[in-house]
Amino acid sequence: MKKNAERIALELLTLPTAPFNESAVVGWIERFVAARLELKLRRDRFGNFLVRRPGRRSARPLLFVAHMDHPGMTALEMLPGSLLRARWDGNVPGRLFVNGTRARFFSDGKWVRGEIVATSEIIDGRAPAQVTFKMRGPVAPGAVGMWDFPDPVVSGNRLTARGCDDVAGVAGLLAFLDESLRSGAGREFQVLFTRAEEAGFVGAIGACEGKFLPRNAVAISIETSKALANARQGDGPIVRVGDRMTAFTPAVTDFLSATAAGLAKQDPGFKFQRRLMDGGTCEATVFTAYGYEAGGLCLPLGNYHNIASKGNRLGAEFIDLRDYHALIRLYGAIVERFGEYGEGSGKFKAWCRSQLARRKRDI
Repeated sequence: MKKNAERIALELLTLPTAPFNESAVVGWIERFVAARLELKLRRDRFGNFLVRRPGRRSARPLLFVAHMDHPGMTALEMLPGSLLRARWDGNVPGRLFVNGTRARFFSDGKWVRGEIVATSEIIDGRAPAQVTFKMRGPVAPGAVGMWDFPDPVVSGNRLTARGCDDVAGVAGLLAFLDESLRSGAGREFQVLFTRAEEAGFVGAIGACEGKFLPRNAVAISIETSKALANARQGDGPIVRVGDRMTAFTPAVTDFLSATAAGLAKQDPGFKFQRRLMDGGTCEATVFTAYGYEAGGLCLPLGNYHNIASKGNRLGAEFIDLRDYHALIRLYGAIVERFGEYGEGSGKFKAWCRSQLARRKRDI
């Protein structure tokens, strides 16, 4: 199972992807679902995918969410002198867009390399809207551009790739879908694969505005989030209390924490963390804004958004495979225990009442 999960990650992380330009990842998911007749797939007008794994129904639909894009570029047009003008989408500091920085564009079935020679104005330290490259060959309009890092590779427990965020999250959910089908009957759950998260949650907002999702769904955002001093790689997947903008639904966070703690009690080798991951913002914030009960899980990510640890250069992103496999295992426990969702708050309220009854004479 671990080999299959790693194979899926390596294949997906080889593909080019950028906001509004996720067709390679989309095609991979379409082929994956088509080969597994039990899975049901729907699309919305914004290009999001909703995959349903049939099984025993719960009182509330369980929805995992991951986005298919990574900060990157879309080719606009070739100019005289082998120059390429491209659009940038994603949150990366403008200081990293310096002349000579290398990138690659996937055009006509192959990578074409180039380097930055000019950018549009950098405002408030943010990434420029457009970048001009000197290319080593022609690039078709619409081609995906990413920083020039090698194809993904595994070394020990580390998987390094051009962009793990959030294709590694997509890979883990697909691996879990595959595993759940192999293991036989179980509880129903759904997976939403969204577009253009890095351009401001466009896909997730579209899914909410377009009423694409069950209104009473419990949404769990899956991310690869910036590793922090108290949220380290190798210490297990993270139950995310919130992000830079929002604290997530307490009942969902409590359920996820209790489920992970139950796994750790059964198996001392299973590790997890519970943290406020405020290095960025994720789609759970969108779902809470639209009235959904939502929570978050994530893998600690090295070189978040390709910003190397010292912050003054670019670097390939990386995850710890121990965290990756533990997160997939946690998905299984979440699905199995989802019938108990919501009981935690009721039990705590009952304890509160008993505590008051026991100590009210002392007030």
